[in-house]
Amino acid sequence: MTSSSSKQVISSSSATLQIKSKTMAIPTESLEVQIESPVDFASLNRNEMCLETMISAQELFPYFHMLNGPTYVELVKDFWVRAEVYDEEASMNEEIQAVISNPSLKGKTREEMGLETFNETEIRSAVMGVPITITEEIIAKACRTEASGRFL
Repeated sequence: MTSSSSKQVISSSSATLQIKSKTMAIPTESLEVQIESPVDFASLNRNEMCLETMISAQELFPYFHMLNGPTYVELVKDFWVRAEVYDEEASMNEEIQAVISNPSLKGKTREEMGLETFNETEIRSAVMGVPITITEEIIAKACRTEASGRFL
């Protein structure tokens, strides 16, 4: 995980912008963004692959409609070269770094240390200075479905 010293925060009256360094040494121009193609249900039906009932039962039609939207390739690339996974291990490392920089914080809760509560694994990045966080719940909202169910 990238240390907090690699981030520069700019505050204004309306928002806080974050200039975040790249977390990978891959040149942006060498990245290729796979743009999803919409599913052609009519073609699938003609080939006797009727998936509409299954997709309807899972309430996934809004997701397939979303796939028809635009893809902003440069923003996607900018996001991924600055992305980092913030998981339970990263959360514990953040606490350790806080205690190393201020030993009086030892034994205190995350809130008492001035750190945000760790709820779930996140993908964190910044695009054009705007901090972006992706969680399972956000992906479910984007797919217009619930973040529930079983993983098999």
